[in-house]
Amino acid sequence: MKPHEFPAGLQPMIVRHWMQTEPLTITGDTLVSAAKRLLSENNLHALPVVEGARLRGLVTRANLLRMGHFVLQTQNADEFNFFVTRLKVKDIMVRNPATVQASDTMAHCLQLGRELGVAQFPVLDGNELVGVISANEIFQLAAHCLGSWQQRCGDLMPSRTA
Repeated sequence: MKPHEFPAGLQPMIVRHWMQTEPLTITGDTLVSAAKRLLSENNLHALPVVEGARLRGLVTRANLLRMGHFVLQTQNADEFNFFVTRLKVKDIMVRNPATVQASDTMAHCLQLGRELGVAQFPVLDGNELVGVISANEIFQLAAHCLGSWQQRCGDLMPSRTA
């Protein structure tokens, strides 16, 4: 079978069908402390940073944890105060983050995540941010596939060869 050619009645699993739509976004001028609160309150791992409809960066829990850990280790009250009251997302965000297109296959998304070692991607349709896909959605996909496998084959799994 050629790439992008599927048996009759079957469609590829594409990112658009698995992504979180209408993602919560922030601007680069958002305070880091506010971004941290948004991530925690909404149980998110990343927030796209936008200017208008254009993606400018990505701030992740890991970014914030590293920054917070660094500031706490300095034990300097002035640095801690700056971190809490004046440091902006644009100062610590991942600029030009890796992205996927809404029309990409989930296989491509999984491969890219594995190659780059990232667990979430902003999803674009052309240049417009239309969603976010993260490890949570990938686990949903895995559960869906395993459920389908079990319906067809029971608990039998293909044998692994060494």
